[in-house]
Amino acid sequence: MQYTIAIPDSAVIDCNDIRTKTEKIFQISRIAAIFKIRDIILYHDPFLKPSRANRERRIITRILEYIECPQYLRKRLIPLSRDTSAVGVLSPLATPHHLRSRELKSNEIREAAIFLNQGRIVADVGGTQLLEVISPLNKPLKDRILRVTVRIHKNNGFKAEILREPPKDRYWGFSVHSSAASLGKLLRNRLELKMATSRSCQNISTVPIKDVKNKNLLVAFGGPYKGIPEMVKAEGKKVSDLFDTCFNILQKYGTRALRLEEAMMITFSKLDDRLSEKLH
Repeated sequence: MQYTIAIPDSAVIDCNDIRTKTEKIFQISRIAAIFKIRDIILYHDPFLKPSRANRERRIITRILEYIECPQYLRKRLIPLSRDTSAVGVLSPLATPHHLRSRELKSNEIREAAIFLNQGRIVADVGGTQLLEVISPLNKPLKDRILRVTVRIHKNNGFKAEILREPPKDRYWGFSVHSSAASLGKLLRNRLELKMATSRSCQNISTVPIKDVKNKNLLVAFGGPYKGIPEMVKAEGKKVSDLFDTCFNILQKYGTRALRLEEAMMITFSKLDDRLSEKLH
């Protein structure tokens, strides 16, 4: 089973400056990592003006990508900009692919940046020196720098073999997909079991767990000021038109609303509990 989350480009419009936006995006990324979210999809909030939406989407995408990227690759892959001006205050994401040691080991898997250096394809894997890449590439690199997953080999020195995909036996971070499409358009061809969160829906405890077993899940969250039912209605649709199920994660709470990061934590905690119930 794999988790995907869909969040609106209005996710951090309740934050007044880039520092507070960055801190909230970091909380989202940490929760995503804790619950092994594989993909984070940004969709367009129809109540947000396109110019504002484009700016917010760019900020969220850049900061999420910066946080997910191993520290030793950030300078090569993600140039600093106004959008990432506050990332220096963040703690490490501390996922398995964020290796801290510069000491390389044979057969170790690492994230790498590959590029041309004096006519040779080399890899920066966070060690003390660049490694020779021993895998053929499908396309010429030219002036590009690519992020890839590699396996370290020790044969007359360390070398890097490019892997087709990250390891499946451990969590290897999340991918960020930014879209200007509305939620309805974005979900049209998605194959996962689609789940919406809204306080107007049934309690999560009543969702049939048999419908969830052995399926990849896409869970969609609303924004700070408009929930999923309002966004979907703006497209002329109903929640049931787009989602397989909709649930309320918490029946009663002492605040006017739940923040996105709070809703994510409660949602996946409860989903994990429901799924573990089925196993016993």
